[in-house]
Amino acid sequence: MKTPEAQKIGDAAVKKAWNEFQKQFLRVDISKFEGQANYAKNHTATADIFFKGSSGVSTSVFGSDKRYWSPQMKTALGLNDVNGFPYQLSPLKTKKPLPIPAVNFTEAAPSIKKIFAGLVKIYVTPDSFFVV
Repeated sequence: MKTPEAQKIGDAAVKKAWNEFQKQFLRVDISKFEGQANYAKNHTATADIFFKGSSGVSTSVFGSDKRYWSPQMKTALGLNDVNGFPYQLSPLKTKKPLPIPAVNFTEAAPSIKKIFAGLVKIYVTPDSFFVV
């Protein structure tokens, strides 16, 4: 039996998981998914979103390998027919966005010698040479 405090912690974890889920999958059919909270001994809760499959089988969205998702799950997530691209190439949002370095195209590119100064060593033998 869950205490009201544990229920409150679990509900907050499930709400956070739903928000992350909806940010990542914009065309999802929410009616085919459910959120479940898992409680730890240290009085914390984590949550995951599950696809409610046929015959009572549930598949974790974040805890399973995307390569093995069923066609029904891909359809429910809105990943089928993403403008002709496979879902692996569709613009899914990741948990951490990758940094995009700023490049000033009005300036000359830096010299490779300056970038790799002290890192490049050239070894020469009488009949060949190679760079490390």
